[in-house]
Amino acid sequence: MKKLQVLLMLVTIVNFSFANTAPKKQLPDDVLKKLNGYNVTWNTLSTTGSMESMPLGNGDITANVWVEKDGNLMLYIGKSDTWSEATRLLKVGRIRVKMSPNPFTTDTNFEQTLNLYKGEIEIFAGKKGNRVKLKIWIDANQPVVRIETTSDKNISVSCTTELMRPQPFTLASPDDPIASSFRGLLGSPVKPSESADVLVKKSDRIEWYHRNETSFFDTILAKQNVSSLIGKYADPYLHRTFGAVIKGNGMQPQNDSTLTSIKQGKNFVIAIYPYTAQTQTIKDWDAQLEQLVSNIDRENIQTMLDNHHAWWDAFWNRSWIFLSGDEDATKVTRAYLLQRFMMACQSRGAYPAKFNGGNFTFDYKGKNGDYRNWGPGYWYQNTRLFYWPLTASGDFDLKKPWFDMYMKMLPLQTDITKAYYGHGGAFFPETYNFFGMYIQDDWGWNNPGKASDTRWIRYHYSGALEMLSEMLDYYDYTKDATFAQQYIVPFATQAIRFFDQHWPRINQSLRFIPANATEQFWDCLNPVDYIAGLKYTITKLDSLPANFVSHELRNEWNNCLASLPAIPMTHDKKKILPAEEYGKGRNFENPECYVIFPFKLYGLGHPDLDVALNTFNDRIFKQSNCWTQDVIQAPLLGLADETKAYLMKNVSSLEKDVRFPAFWKPGSDYVPDFDNGGALAIGLQNMLLQNVNQQILALPALPKSWNVDCKLHAFDNTTVRIVSEGETIATMEVVPAARKKDVILKMPAK
Repeated sequence: MKKLQVLLMLVTIVNFSFANTAPKKQLPDDVLKKLNGYNVTWNTLSTTGSMESMPLGNGDITANVWVEKDGNLMLYIGKSDTWSEATRLLKVGRIRVKMSPNPFTTDTNFEQTLNLYKGEIEIFAGKKGNRVKLKIWIDANQPVVRIETTSDKNISVSCTTELMRPQPFTLASPDDPIASSFRGLLGSPVKPSESADVLVKKSDRIEWYHRNETSFFDTILAKQNVSSLIGKYADPYLHRTFGAVIKGNGMQPQNDSTLTSIKQGKNFVIAIYPYTAQTQTIKDWDAQLEQLVSNIDRENIQTMLDNHHAWWDAFWNRSWIFLSGDEDATKVTRAYLLQRFMMACQSRGAYPAKFNGGNFTFDYKGKNGDYRNWGPGYWYQNTRLFYWPLTASGDFDLKKPWFDMYMKMLPLQTDITKAYYGHGGAFFPETYNFFGMYIQDDWGWNNPGKASDTRWIRYHYSGALEMLSEMLDYYDYTKDATFAQQYIVPFATQAIRFFDQHWPRINQSLRFIPANATEQFWDCLNPVDYIAGLKYTITKLDSLPANFVSHELRNEWNNCLASLPAIPMTHDKKKILPAEEYGKGRNFENPECYVIFPFKLYGLGHPDLDVALNTFNDRIFKQSNCWTQDVIQAPLLGLADETKAYLMKNVSSLEKDVRFPAFWKPGSDYVPDFDNGGALAIGLQNMLLQNVNQQILALPALPKSWNVDCKLHAFDNTTVRIVSEGETIATMEVVPAARKKDVILKMPAK
């Protein structure tokens, strides 16, 4: 009952968050004109199904939208919290909308447009007098998908849910073609299974659900040797139920899966209401969903559409980047805008987006939208790259699920650290479930020890330090005192304490062995990512206001800082090394470059720029796509030409059979590869604006052939708008104006 009351309260807050009058437009007209130039328009039907789909979303609920060659409108509905009993993140469902007579039987006058500014997809077909328009939008403020149909002539409409999982499924073998989607449970002695979806008979709507009656949660705790914690933490899988209702004005069920129009008409609105909850019974879930639908249906649809448009208007007004000067500039702009749009579509839900497809997976190479290579787990190395750029773009709300996941993991990881090692602090695995702990296949199914079976990540712990550095970055931008006290301080306390207490001190200096330098080098001595991460974050923590941190805690952090070994360097001190001692490289990472990003100890505005340049130029792996970092680090060193080249490599990371121009090809992940777009976004932002202490470096790596109109966020609640034309700065707007004195124009030599 308490959950239901909270749900109703949240819906009520959202419903009345705007006045009855249409909200005032915020985005300047000149910027809107530029943005509209990047809408995605197709003039032919999709011939390969969902591989030719467009993305849409409201931050939690997503849709892949396409029109098949037979003229049916199709939607894959996704959601951020639809975890199955086999731990996978599944689709809510697949929706088919038919019209009769069918306006989409040919490509004649067909047009499908993703309108970025409005956050909606519009589809037109037919000639004047026989024209049909579809508008699909997922309410930015409510959990509902709308499909609005407007026709010049009377038509019939039907809407069908095609169950994604009509039969129970058991993974027979780790060699099954879709086995990678179950990664984490491939070694399980109990074969992972998923129950069938269930249709619910209703008199005025279509309803279906998937419900977890089993769970691997206790098994994971037991197999990772912390059975003592069973019962202390709520099982996040058991009784999790997700599904949806479909309703339509002037429509009724034809059967349990199809809604049809009662009579022909010119206007129909189909509404889809996805919902997820953990309830004791399916009856409880159904009652909560019914109440949710009832609350939404009480609101005026035009008011909700106005408020939806207002959310997207405010979103685009937060920041923007438009490059010009050549075709490459246009491609980079498009890539950035579409990447940012997709993050807005999928990062305001209960859990952060997944690197391997996000919530926009589709039918690909014989596998359906439930499949994703590398499975349901999170990799810190992979997930971070599309969350870092949300700070400079001012999309602070989109970062919340990312930070929240780690804060929710913190108590469990603290308990596990104590159980394994008998000391304080919390370690965070490189590969983990949404609730914490190692992905079980990485830990091992018969591992009685206290460290992961796989050496790739056995001592790869620096992700916690990078998460802390991202939290500190967020604070530098927002000066959010509540965030600092409720997120940064408790997280830093346990993350740093682990490093401080886990390794021995020799002559008062911490000796980090055994340790990984990322996944690249195993069993190192004093890896640079540990040392640089601790040095960078503790130094930043020391600048927090005095009343945020106790005297005892500051002493603890400073003692750890004083105990750090020196950053490993060559004998001539001209280059950073991956570790003091290291062996054979295993992956294709450059851990020595972590001193440039994410731990910004070296770079423009910092001492010893020559050391950073030497280190970067001599790196072993020179690559820019997926999760590699060349495109991020080059602009931090002022390398304009290199930055442009790397951006173009990321922009070119496209699959020829995939239609949407930001559904990045799999790389080392899966399609869409959000790492690729995230790294591109960070690199582009670094090219245009950098924060160094209290200084703001403007255009530090802008290529000479490109012009820019950008508005980005900077430290201390500052925004900077720059319009450049060649070597001329046409506009420089800084808010608040007092910060303009801190802006240093640092354009590369032409």
